[in-house]
Formats: sequence, C-alpha cells, structure tokens
Amino acid sequence: MKIKVFFLSIVIILLSAPMVVAQPVKNEVEDSIKREGMPEAAIETLDEFWSNVTDIRYYFQTDGESESYEAKLEWQGNSYSIEFDEAGRVLNVEQLINWNQVSLKASKSIDEYLQKEFRRVNIIRLQRQYIADNDDDSDNEDFIEDILEDDEEDFEIRYEFEVEGRSGKQIGAFELLFDRSGDLIQRRNIKRRSVDNIW
Repeated sequence: MKIKVFFLSIVIILLSAPMVVAQPVKNEVEDSIKREGMPEAAIETLDEFWSNVTDIRYYFQTDGESESYEAKLEWQGNSYSIEFDEAGRVLNVEQLINWNQVSLKASKSIDEYLQKEFRRVNIIRLQRQYIADNDDDSDNEDFIEDILEDDEEDFEIRYEFEVEGRSGKQIGAFELLFDRSGDLIQRRNIKRRSVDNIW
C-alpha cells in the first residue's frame, strides 16, 4: 500500500511540474579550408564577381546534419559571407551591419522583442541576410546581381542577431533570426562558437 501511494505521489508531482520546452541549439562547426576545397561552381561565382578581391577566406561548415561551404570577404567597405551548398549553389549572402542599418519597421519590432525577452542583452554580431526567392529559378549570377543592384523583388531579407544575455533563467549566447518586418523566425541557443571566422 505504501509503495502504491509513493508512486502515485511521484506521478502527481511530475504532472504538476511546469513543462520545460527545449530550444533548438546551434551547434555549428566551421573549419578553414583552401580554395581548392571549395565546389567548382562556387569558385566560378566568386571569380566572376570578386576577381579583384585577394583576401578571401574559405570555410567548410557542418551542424552534424547538413554541410555547406562559405567564403568571407571584404568588398566596398562591407564584410560579406557567401554560403554555398555542396554543388556550389548560393544558399544565402550575409552582410555584417550595424543596428542603424536595420529598417525602421524591423528595428522597432526587434527592440520590443529584446526588451520583453531579455533582462540584460548585448548584441555581439548583426547580419543582414539575403535569401533567394523560392519561386525564383535564377542561377548564382542572377541572385548575386539582384543583391548588388538592390533588386529586392527577387530576394528575401532577414536579420540574424548573435546576442549574449539573460533570458528568464537562461544565461548565455543566442542566435535570433528575424524577417524583414522584425518578426521572430527562429531562436537558438549557441552551444559552440567558432573563433577563426569572426570578422
């Protein structure tokens, strides 16, 4: 009888305990590679648009499930990161920016989110992310040209924040991804940060 009461008590305690919702974790690892390790189509794209840029750094990255390649470069006073899949197709282009380069509409919404979710927060890195329109069958050349010409009809803009701070009982680093309007798309805890790829 005592054993039944004991187990019943345990079940009641577990059912009444608040549910803990696990957040996705960013567990991305990046390794420096040589130019020869990049997909051929990626090199062709880089040579076409940035042939005069000599200091391009190349990386292979994986999160344990997917793999991609990245090129980081400085061009016209801005820092860019171009991510490619294994076939050399551009997945996205990221530009390192400051807070005042976020659109007014998005910055207001993002600021409200940060104030609501964090007691203390420090923005470590902020990037504007360009993603090809899902309905756009254009190749690497068209996509890059659209970005350089600010043809926003053919790509999607997102803002990717890396922050450190305290959110509820959690203290640590977080990656926050917002859409063009400043609405949260994804939030991930950062488990490991590569140090050799920070601009």
